[in-house]
Amino acid sequence: GEEAQIDFGRGAPIVADGRTQKTWAFRIVLSHSRKAYSEAVFRQTTDAFIRCLENAFRHFGGVPRLLVPDNLRAAVSRADWFEPDLNPKVREFCRHYGTVMVPTRPYRPRDKGKVENAIKYLKDNALKGRQFESLNAQNRFLLDWESRIADQRIHGTTRQQVARLFERERPFLSPLPQGIFPCFQ
Repeated sequence: GEEAQIDFGRGAPIVADGRTQKTWAFRIVLSHSRKAYSEAVFRQTTDAFIRCLENAFRHFGGVPRLLVPDNLRAAVSRADWFEPDLNPKVREFCRHYGTVMVPTRPYRPRDKGKVENAIKYLKDNALKGRQFESLNAQNRFLLDWESRIADQRIHGTTRQQVARLFERERPFLSPLPQGIFPCFQ
């Protein structure tokens, strides 16, 4: 429950009414158990980023103490090696959930290697060659895939089943606050 790493990768396309729309796949990975949450969005906005984080916390049943994203614009106003500036809305979100966000150093993807590998796993396993008729359909598929496939696997690094390791990690997550972040109420 100490750390979670966050990233976006390319999601599966949405094909509806003869039109194809690109999507982004948000993914957050708990560093200890490798339990993950994925959600597809159309744009990487601050509000979409916050909504995905909030949905992930509810999915995990708690909040990691430290969040490690890269320097995406949705979260970081000004990237810097020593003193990055968080978006004010993201800073308030972290305060509401009692967590701390520490972006990686610019141009250092290895600082969040666990989620980089998790994005690759998502793209090569769950989403490869797929397309969906709606964003909702893709998100339902991702939730099902996480529980049936990703959580049941023996992780290559930990050499343990993700779901079992997460059950031991869950009590160490910080509790969820009473309500959701006020900008969504």
